[in-house]
Amino acid sequence: MSLTLKVLWDTSPEAIATRAAAWTDMAKDIDDAAEEVIRGSRDVEDVWPSGAAAEAAWKRAAELRAEVSNAYNPCKRIGQALREHADTVRSLQEQLRDITTSASKAGFDVDIASGTVTAPQRMYDETTAPHTVAQQVSAYVGQLQGVLDRAAESDDRCAGVITVNLPDPRSGFGSLSLRPVSKQDLESQKGRPPKDVRAWWDSLTPEQQEQAIQDYPELVGWLDGVPASDRDVANRITLDRNLADLNSQRTSVMSREDYLKAMAEQGRLGEVYPESMNPVGSYLAEMDQLEKQREDLDNRLKGPTTIHNRLGDPNKPPALLMGFDPAGDGKAIVSIGDPDTADNVVTYVPGTTSDLPGFGTDLNRADVMRADADIYGTGGSTASIVWLGYDAPDAIPNATKAHYAEDGAPALRQFQEGLRATHDGDPSHNTVIGHSYGSTTVGYAAKDGHLAADDLIFVGSPGVGVDSATELHFDGGAQDVYASTAKNDIIAGAGLDDNMVHGENPDNPGFGGRQFTSADGSFWHPIDTHSQYWDQGNPSRKNIALVVTGQGDKVS
Repeated sequence: MSLTLKVLWDTSPEAIATRAAAWTDMAKDIDDAAEEVIRGSRDVEDVWPSGAAAEAAWKRAAELRAEVSNAYNPCKRIGQALREHADTVRSLQEQLRDITTSASKAGFDVDIASGTVTAPQRMYDETTAPHTVAQQVSAYVGQLQGVLDRAAESDDRCAGVITVNLPDPRSGFGSLSLRPVSKQDLESQKGRPPKDVRAWWDSLTPEQQEQAIQDYPELVGWLDGVPASDRDVANRITLDRNLADLNSQRTSVMSREDYLKAMAEQGRLGEVYPESMNPVGSYLAEMDQLEKQREDLDNRLKGPTTIHNRLGDPNKPPALLMGFDPAGDGKAIVSIGDPDTADNVVTYVPGTTSDLPGFGTDLNRADVMRADADIYGTGGSTASIVWLGYDAPDAIPNATKAHYAEDGAPALRQFQEGLRATHDGDPSHNTVIGHSYGSTTVGYAAKDGHLAADDLIFVGSPGVGVDSATELHFDGGAQDVYASTAKNDIIAGAGLDDNMVHGENPDNPGFGGRQFTSADGSFWHPIDTHSQYWDQGNPSRKNIALVVTGQGDKVS
């Protein structure tokens, strides 16, 4: 049937949209099924390593993975094409109604069935310039033809997408796997806008995504724009490998210690150090060195072990590992709850001396904020993230320098942008909270660029790099900046009056944000007070929860 104005007029965009939703839903079901098939069959070669039947099973499993995986993108593309066509039809129908209404009000007769516009004879009789009537008719006909041409273009485009992506009657969507994702592919995504990374990741088949995660977990795990659940899988692989490596090193050290002790007890150290003039001295020196190695390994194991135990704790809310890097002082990002589905998302940035070995303290604070949001919230779900994605100052003297915040700010901006890009459904209410030097890092992230957050909270802050809340660039305004510093917090003396080390005190009324109450803390223990904002009974906890759950107007 050829496309006419009558066909366009009578077409139901809602019916097209319904079919679009069906294809999109099928794509999602296929995606879920593909992940189950991949998880259920990827270890076949390991558990059934040899034999003709095993080889046949490997081959069939590979074909099945490819077939179901390759079906995802075609279904998704058909759904997208139908949805776009439905939107176009709806828009063109509105234009068509506007044109016919305008023509009718001007006195012309419009026949949608025949696609004609005519002027009654009286219009020619009542004018001294009948050619202008003909020109008006021609103009309306031209407008209608333009609408019809655009409808035909949309129809052809949609039909083309459907034709190209429909499965072959004999071979389905094809059993050939697409080319694997390379390291270069993943590295080329680093630094791109997270929304573009999300679009690229979604363009991969489930099998390609799984292959990228398994082959390059250290790259996928830190890629902002990749969904949190996929980052979690990748980072757990990196975490497990790191734990296995550290434990292996520790076992080797302890085995060597045990061996040396046994040889010393047997008086056989000369066999261990045949070229030494002083075997006992060589023994003591090596034992001292081994002890230092073991202590270093124990320290390096603290953070990964803490994270591993928290991820597997069945008595606490599920957590996702969104970043893990053991190099140097270490970096880690853990979310209590899934930020891609939560109604509220809070990102907590810790400060001076924060590192991987001491990550347990920051992880506990994330748990506290999640629990408080459940208590003081209005029913929506909350994801609480601890973001140690930067190199925090190692000591208080280093915290007087701005370069730690300057270096960490771009990564924080990218991460927050990634949360927006991967969130499902309506946008979540996002808050970023910085404690101590972490507030400085948050401040620089909002000072030197735009930070994707609805609210900012500064707790125990030495300054945030600006002198006014209006100088911070984020999704909210000055009224959405909150701050609190305990009366006896040692940080309160970090400067002259309200001129802190890194700018105006954000807890000062002159800064332009909102102040909220925290417990005074002990005059005799100002360092302890600096870390007590998340302690039981501290009013700061309720106030933080109110901001996180979008009730900032209730803080006190």
